[in-house]
Amino acid sequence: MYCPTCGQENPDDARVCRSCNSVLTRTPTEAPTIAVRTSGMAIAALVLGILSIFTLGLTGIPAIILGIISLVTIGQSGGRLTGKGFAIGGIITPVLAVPVLLMIILMPALNRVKKQAQSVACQSQLKQWSLLFNMYTSDNDAYFFSETPDDFGPLWTEPLRPYFKDDLDILQCPAAVRPYSGGGRNPFGAWEVGDDSGSYGLNGWVCNLPRGKRELRGHGPRENFCMRTYRFVAGGNNTPLLLDSMWCEGWPRQDDKPPPDQDWLKDQVNQSTMKANEDEMRRFCVNRHQGFANSLFMDWSVRKVGLKEMWTLKWHRQFNTEGPWTMAGGAQWDKWPQWMRKFRDY
Repeated sequence: MYCPTCGQENPDDARVCRSCNSVLTRTPTEAPTIAVRTSGMAIAALVLGILSIFTLGLTGIPAIILGIISLVTIGQSGGRLTGKGFAIGGIITPVLAVPVLLMIILMPALNRVKKQAQSVACQSQLKQWSLLFNMYTSDNDAYFFSETPDDFGPLWTEPLRPYFKDDLDILQCPAAVRPYSGGGRNPFGAWEVGDDSGSYGLNGWVCNLPRGKRELRGHGPRENFCMRTYRFVAGGNNTPLLLDSMWCEGWPRQDDKPPPDQDWLKDQVNQSTMKANEDEMRRFCVNRHQGFANSLFMDWSVRKVGLKEMWTLKWHRQFNTEGPWTMAGGAQWDKWPQWMRKFRDY
């Protein structure tokens, strides 16, 4: 040991310098430096955990395994490894992602169940309408309603109002309750006439024309109209009465063209000059229930109708059920609009 004052060499155990009597002190030896690094395994666990959210859980189990191993390794490293937070994140992230993954997996099934429930509720509502129509015709010697020169709006809502009273919700299919003025879009929009808003439409050919009247609202001839219930006892199960519709009523003909797309009217709904007046079958050809529309028929039965099947129904007494848009009438698959080609032919 050397004296820091005079530089004299002294024995290692000397306390005082033998030359200048200065007090000798030992310089403490510094502890060796330990290299610290982040565990690569912990980082990998976190990365795999995050990826498990986007890979439907495929990397979740490896993330949890690596996270547990890295936690043990970090604990046994004596401070040489860090990254415990990364390891914990790799374990927790896949667990937290499970509800999200389940929602992603189940969402299509849940949507299908929701749509099926809406279709069932719609059919149930149409069955209520069958009771209302039945009560009305029973009270009027089997005749349907008539239109007078002062009538405005739907043919059916005012005559039947004493029967459904203030239950305005019955006018709407559960899948189509938003009015067009409020942002509703075909096929899920609801029409508005006066204070009424609905998404069912009457087959306009069902009406008791006053004596001597040859047509109704520009539609005729008189011989086409279904005026009483007894006329259609035999074929009533194929004659629509009230069904899903983008407008409150319509007068289909066998040569009416199908809609060019599902939302083909866009901003023209609720306008008296809308293009639906040209081919009124389009009013009922609405894809509201996964390729089908629900309908109440003249025999008071309710069933779903395929969109292409619309042209095979007996809309009025002279309607040709083997017209140009039916298989019997030679309809070709490629003649249908693109959006309808996936539906069943009839």
